[in-house]
Amino acid sequence: MKERKLNGLTDLISGDEAIEAIEKVGALADENNIDWAVCGGIAMVVYGSPRLTKDVDIIASKSLPLKDGEIKGFLKQGGENFLIETEKRSVPIDWILRNDEAKKIYQAALKDAVKINKIPIITPEWLIILKYIAGRFKDQEDCIFLLGQMDLVNRQKVKDLILTNGSGDMWLAMRAGLKRWYDLADGTINAEKDDYGLRDS
Repeated sequence: MKERKLNGLTDLISGDEAIEAIEKVGALADENNIDWAVCGGIAMVVYGSPRLTKDVDIIASKSLPLKDGEIKGFLKQGGENFLIETEKRSVPIDWILRNDEAKKIYQAALKDAVKINKIPIITPEWLIILKYIAGRFKDQEDCIFLLGQMDLVNRQKVKDLILTNGSGDMWLAMRAGLKRWYDLADGTINAEKDDYGLRDS
């Protein structure tokens, strides 16, 4: 059997480090009247996931007024990557703005964010939608976890949010994939017992 190396474990951030970084960057955003909300791995942890993360993902309404040299890179879909210094380490932040066709959806998710322990967090329903758009394997794993938690995700609301903030075509494009996720979360592939709000009528 091939031995697996646990590369990058030292890059993982602890809960305390993440909270300190979020509070610092959030204070800067609030001072500049910028709307923001946590998504990604940290939001997953808030909703009960045991998964670890190397950075903090934040959706925002506009860029932060960072100084020259503070931006470490630019996100392909829009936004910046930078570091926030905490007591123990530098924490990477992905400041997500989106400059593509998903911008409207991300901004709607931002508007619906809820405060948990005074920190704005993307709702579980929006997290499902945003992770579907991202489309990575780890996003599917995350969503199956979220969908498997009792009374966490309102599946009808997922559909309503897509139709209200996206379009009927967007819903048609996502419907089959979402049903597969629902079935995987329920452990009933090809289940017929519930339409999960997926019927057109």
